[in-house]
Amino acid sequence: MASFVDDGLPARREDWPPGVLSALEEFTQGDVIACPQLVFHGSSSQPLTQTSQDYALEYEGDMPMQVHADDAPRWALVTSGTCDLAEADAPLPLKPFVQVSPIVDMAAMDGGKRKLVRQGKINYLIHVPLLSSYEQGFWVADLRFEYPVEKGWLASQERLKGFETERDQEAVGRAVAWLRERPAMSGDFVRLVARPVRTLLGELRASDREAADRLDQEIAEWAVAVDSRLEPKRVEIILFSEGVDPSAATQSWWREAVDHLREEAGDLLLIAGPRFERLDQISVSDYRRLTPLAKPHQKFSNE
Repeated sequence: MASFVDDGLPARREDWPPGVLSALEEFTQGDVIACPQLVFHGSSSQPLTQTSQDYALEYEGDMPMQVHADDAPRWALVTSGTCDLAEADAPLPLKPFVQVSPIVDMAAMDGGKRKLVRQGKINYLIHVPLLSSYEQGFWVADLRFEYPVEKGWLASQERLKGFETERDQEAVGRAVAWLRERPAMSGDFVRLVARPVRTLLGELRASDREAADRLDQEIAEWAVAVDSRLEPKRVEIILFSEGVDPSAATQSWWREAVDHLREEAGDLLLIAGPRFERLDQISVSDYRRLTPLAKPHQKFSNE
């Protein structure tokens, strides 16, 4: 028996509705479109959002819930990969749906958090800067909600440009990929390594913004060598720079930070390092033995 997704799907590429696939060839991941009606399945007995709380005033039980028109976003961001849109290289397209995420105005957000969003440091929020030229606001795609739309609907939508350059737009793919592939790490690692590192970085930023910016610029990403991600006994911290070695000041800060982690962890977790490596010099095989963790300030799936 075929999947319901396959039921009714055109049996040949030429059987797709006229103009749909050719129109989709113009779309890319990160394009902005009008937001569709947003529906999700929720529980009125255990409401978590304003929409489900509103439903709980009139209904009982589990049911599909539609975001009220007054609260519905104006725009949405295409989050599916560009190759999955028109499926131009596929003799027979097999993906009738595209994922989109709502774009909301977060102008009321604290200025410090807005800066973090602009810098890509809140991993489920993507700043879409060019939309402010259409309507004043601080426009942000919220990846906590992704919604499927059929390609026939998408093909009829007007595309808006949300990013100045192709390189800027690649932030969408990176954010979606990080949310999907970031590793689940043990509670001990989060408690004894990840959170303390973020705390130390926050303290540095509060006391010496210039030094904090230098650390952020000089360390492209970090990684760990672990005997186990979920039940680690030993963790080695590796800091990656790109193109040039990190400055002596940056290396010194990280050595002191790891010494602090070691002292606090005691016998609970053996913490080694830091080891400094260059992304342009490490071999692919050596890199693949590690667990890359993106930037030190980013969170993990089980936090």
